[in-house]
Amino acid sequence: MYLNEFFKDADMILVGIGENFQDKFDEIEVADEKNVTILEDYARKKYLDTCPKSDVTEAYEKLAKMLEGKNYFVVTLCTDDKIYHTNIKSDRIVAPCGSYSYLQCEEVCTEDIYLVEEYKDILDKGEEPICPKCGKKLVMNRIGVKKYSEEGYLKKWNTYMKWLQGSLNRNIRVLELGVGMKYPSVIRWPFERVTLINNKAKFMRVHKQLFQLTEDIRDKGISIEENPIDFLRNQIV
Repeated sequence: MYLNEFFKDADMILVGIGENFQDKFDEIEVADEKNVTILEDYARKKYLDTCPKSDVTEAYEKLAKMLEGKNYFVVTLCTDDKIYHTNIKSDRIVAPCGSYSYLQCEEVCTEDIYLVEEYKDILDKGEEPICPKCGKKLVMNRIGVKKYSEEGYLKKWNTYMKWLQGSLNRNIRVLELGVGMKYPSVIRWPFERVTLINNKAKFMRVHKQLFQLTEDIRDKGISIEENPIDFLRNQIV
């Protein structure tokens, strides 16, 4: 099915981007994947900033064209920031798992977060930046660090929640792309609930393995067993 048809007559469009879209950093070697250092994370960020366009980039570009001029919001589980380098409006994206663009105190002594660019000179020297409040190390503000600070996305999350409140009894199209069961409480379960409580909602789930629909939204939904990146790349816009 083509998304232009699915989006037809939609008042609002809610999109969920799953972990299938996350860069796996195959070209970046780390000593211990469970304990990535700030310098290893910074190497990942530099790779992300300079890596050439990929299938994921092409998929995002197709999605951006189909969302153009529409009332939409995108929730992404990815932390690689690639979506921000597309024509999808940044003020319509929320990334609750964090970002490679911000740093936080490793002990979360404060809710403050800091732009990586502000510490670029230090990091380029191979030195670890220090929290200006307590003197502990700074780490990437992303899920997976020992203590993840959620402050970086909460303001945007509140904007998303207000947007979502306006969807009741409106023709909302809910699109879920490559969302697995890693963080189901962020996208998968809430998106199902949005579909369930809104009589005018229509739902589409695209996933290579976890494409099945729950019984209570089956009559409102479409399940597509396909790689979501290929699915977007094959869209006609």
